[in-house]
Amino acid sequence: MSYSSLTNKYIPASADNYMRGRGGYKVCKITPHHMACQWSAERCAQSFQVSGRMASANYCIGSDGTIVANVDEENRAWTSSNYYNDCQSITIEVANETCAPYWTISTKAWNALVNLCVDICKRYNFRLNYTGNANGSLTEHRMFAATSCPGPYLHSKMPQLAQEVNARLDGQTVAPTQPSAPSGEKYSVGLPICTNTLSVNCYGTGKVYKGDWNGTIGRVIKGAKYPYRVDRNGVAIGWTNDTGIDSDPHIPGGSAQSTLTVLNSVPSDFIRENATFYPNTTLKIRKAPTEKGIDTGLYYSNGMSVQYDGYVKREGFVWISWISASTGERRWMKAGALNSKEYNTNPYGRFV
Repeated sequence: MSYSSLTNKYIPASADNYMRGRGGYKVCKITPHHMACQWSAERCAQSFQVSGRMASANYCIGSDGTIVANVDEENRAWTSSNYYNDCQSITIEVANETCAPYWTISTKAWNALVNLCVDICKRYNFRLNYTGNANGSLTEHRMFAATSCPGPYLHSKMPQLAQEVNARLDGQTVAPTQPSAPSGEKYSVGLPICTNTLSVNCYGTGKVYKGDWNGTIGRVIKGAKYPYRVDRNGVAIGWTNDTGIDSDPHIPGGSAQSTLTVLNSVPSDFIRENATFYPNTTLKIRKAPTEKGIDTGLYYSNGMSVQYDGYVKREGFVWISWISASTGERRWMKAGALNSKEYNTNPYGRFV
């Protein structure tokens, strides 16, 4: 058993939610995640004690600064949807102080994260290098899967995290800080959005189009008429504003206020889980996690299996999801019925 001396509590994950050893790899990376909820460190760690959860983290940090060890450092936690990253990385789940769209973290959580990263780097003899891709020693879940984790707020603070940790490693006295808050506008860089308005420039002096588009905020210009640049696949497609942005990002053609019949993105209640499901009955494959979701005409039945990357709990069911190899679209399928406490007490097959 090995974990940082900064640890306040040890709540071990279920033995079937992580891998023994690290496949011969050495620890040389750190991967902060966000919980996408306001759980305590203890509650997060306890969620990984559920057998078959197929997910875990080396550490969980609460908004009060509590650090809970969950998976011993010599073992690979299942956190980042990537074998090689998890084998080389200490993974850390951080609680959110606020919910969407910013998913901010508290001052105490930030300082605990910095302190833990310094301790890890000292013990494993490496520095934090944030490159924006998987090549750096500071990586993010979003680099390996279709997710916004660690959220737009913590994502924007990765360079600051590396700077503060490295300064401490160099012996500089760095006062505990709170990462600077999003400035100037309601939304910030990195947030996935949908909008019904696109301007050709941020000033609104050119053509303004009406329609339905999705993308990610790539830049924010404070005070502009259309302050948010909308990027899709790394390419700017136009500018929008608060009025144009939907309150609950959806897929073009759907509605933020009504039940979506197509959901091709990862929603905020999506729980990451890389596993295989073996149905014991015939189950329809839909384009959204709802009985109203478009029926693809396809199905899984007894004797078949599907590898999925996560699930949501909606309409009294567990809906597992994966990316279709043939179309590249996200697929959804009911995999069990929930009880009153939202436990999957009536699975429609076997999870492995």
